[in-house]
Amino acid sequence: MKKIYAFVPLALAAVALMGCSGLLRPAVDLSAPGLAYRQEEVRTPGLSLTFFGTSTVLLSDGGNAIMTDGFFSRPSWLPLLLTRFESNEEEIGFALRQAKVRKVDAILVAHAHHDHAMDSGLVAQKTGATVYGSASTLNIARGQNTPESQLHLLRAGQPLVAGQFKVTAYETPHSPEPINVGFIDHPLHVPAKLGDYKLGENYSFLVEHRLGNVLIVPSANYKPNAFDGVHAPVVVLGIGVLGKQSEAFTERYWDEVVRKTGARLVLPVHWDDFARSLREPLVPLPRFADNMAVTLERLQALAKRDGVAIRFLPALREVSLPVLDDPKADERH
Repeated sequence: MKKIYAFVPLALAAVALMGCSGLLRPAVDLSAPGLAYRQEEVRTPGLSLTFFGTSTVLLSDGGNAIMTDGFFSRPSWLPLLLTRFESNEEEIGFALRQAKVRKVDAILVAHAHHDHAMDSGLVAQKTGATVYGSASTLNIARGQNTPESQLHLLRAGQPLVAGQFKVTAYETPHSPEPINVGFIDHPLHVPAKLGDYKLGENYSFLVEHRLGNVLIVPSANYKPNAFDGVHAPVVVLGIGVLGKQSEAFTERYWDEVVRKTGARLVLPVHWDDFARSLREPLVPLPRFADNMAVTLERLQALAKRDGVAIRFLPALREVSLPVLDDPKADERH
């Protein structure tokens, strides 16, 4: 995510002078027909999914629930870049209450940057979940005094089971030019600086369930042939800073993650400004960080080529995913 942060100080000054950050955002309408997720289009409901912005999603079958990342604090740009910061328990509590989340079995953390891992330990303590992540991620949770019994080192290729959920982690690359590359080798005590949240390893997750498979790729990058043999009708696709990449990169990413897995429904994540509270509507990253309009134009062209639907999820609201393996399911959803 290096490109996001490189121009932030100048951008912050511009926003302060203009008094209107909206002028710095791309003009995209994600509520438009054919883009917004419409529950009424789901003819055969399956797993439920709740989106919390960035790449935090909750999947539930009514009996068990798994979450990615668990990032809810979303510190604003000024403290994020200029001072030390820490998790905001009020914001965590607000998000969990709004989405009526009480019990979670597993929190699967993609990597140890702040916008993925900084809240994972506290969320685990509030929901009874086990945190699955890299050694760097677990050291963030240890700094929040999360019990060792709720920490589990994630290893690529070794499935974990929660009820009828089977989850397999794949080590995949972070989006190009990441910041804070390295590892966290001791418990991270807060408040901490942005640079303290070292990347560590990065993971994607294949979630298998009798109601359908879901592939979750939080970071917009690919490892060639990583998902060969994987079948996932639904892909939760990270698209952060994809608008800053070449058209060829975007097409290869799509082919490796969406086309090869046989996906028919793509749910974009990590497109929103993660420095805004979840109490506010989700908006795209500012133009200095990404170009959402370019991303959308390219993805829509690829989706049309391959007969895939792209839908943007509402925030903090549970929706039902379609059972796309069912021959009676709506093929166009």
